[in-house]
Order: sequence, then C-alpha cells, then structure tokens
Amino acid sequence: MAHQGPAYGLSRDCMLKAQAKFDLNQAVIVLDWIRDVTNLNLDPIDSEKGFKDQFDFANVLKDGTALCALINKLLPGAVPKINTMKAPFKERENLEMFLKGCEMYGLKRHDLFQVNDLYEKKNLYT
Repeated sequence: MAHQGPAYGLSRDCMLKAQAKFDLNQAVIVLDWIRDVTNLNLDPIDSEKGFKDQFDFANVLKDGTALCALINKLLPGAVPKINTMKAPFKERENLEMFLKGCEMYGLKRHDLFQVNDLYEKKNLYT
C-alpha cells in the first residue's frame, strides 16, 4: 500500500465528509453478525478499548479470512482455499475471492465494495 500524505483543501473536505458517513454502531452490528455466523474472533487489536473508528473495522476484515469464511457458510465451497499467509497479495486475493463468492450468491458487482477500498481503508461507508 502506497503511503498518502495528508489531505488539504477540497480533498480534505471530501475525505472528512466521506468519513462522517461511516456508522460505527452499524459496523459493530455487522461484525457481531459475522462473528455469530463464522464463530471467529473479530476483536480489534486493542480489544480493551473496542472499536473506535472505521480503521479498526477495516483492520479486522482486511486480510479477507473472515469474509471468506462468511461466504463459505452462506454458500458452501464458494472459496475453495482461504489464504492464511499475511502477505498483501494473498490478503487481496482473499478479498477478490470473497467478492466473487458474493456474486455467485446473487449480489450484483455494483453493490459490492472494491478491494482497494477495504484494503487501503478508504470509502468504508459504501
């Protein structure tokens, strides 16, 4: 992931407006549901403080393993092999496989997120 410097002016305004659309309470409900379906530990890194922002939410899901486990529960065999290696290309591959599984499940591509949005923690409200 390439480092991006701080945003200024209109870019900063747009970024703040997008971040304000993220609903942390709804995100926690979603994570609780994923946890219930998959029986996985989806606690934030600093679990004593809980989820404090969209970046904690993204960090829990960005390797794709929980999402792949979820789609495999909903549609068995959708993701034949879940990568557990913590290499960026393997994590992105998991996210791609999850999205393909979502399409097989019946979701439309335009209703799904982009891999970069979750992986780079951008536009998490969509």
